Formats: sequence, C-alpha cells, structure tokens
Amino acid sequence: MAVMTKAYSNICIKSATVAGASANTNMAVTGIVTTDVLISVIEIATTNGIPTDRTATTSITSDGNIQCTVATDSDKLIVLYLDTSI
Repeated sequence: MAVMTKAYSNICIKSATVAGASANTNMAVTGIVTTDVLISVIEIATTNGIPTDRTATTSITSDGNIQCTVATDSDKLIVLYLDTSI
C-alpha cells in the first residue's frame, strides 16, 4: 500500500496543555482544526508525574477539539500539532 505525503514549505508546530477528560469526550484546544496533524499527545499523571504516550489513541474530532479513546481524567495532556494553515 502506497503512503501519500504532503510537502509543506512553511512548518508551524504549535503546542497546548489541556485538562484530561473521560474517554471519547471533547477536550478544547484553541486554534486546532481538523486539517491539522497531531504530532504527539502526552498524558502527564498528576499523581506521580509519569508520562504516557496517547498519540495513537487521540484524534482531532472537530475544529477546536480533540478526543482520546482512553480516560485521562484528572491528568494533563501536552499536545503538539502541525498547523497546516501556514
């Protein structure tokens, strides 16, 4: 299966920190849109500070929102994404 890639002449990587939520619940990320590309989503446990990679279980569900298929309640998420509007 061939993989299609898109070249970008300008690269703008943005970051956001958001509060976690129940599984499959919208979490607001100001400025993110469905055409942007998630690079990394790291959950930081507030109880012990241990990071967990949640990139594979997270998606941009609508303009301004992401969702994770696992519960991240009471934790924080660090989101890195490629702003494709540049």
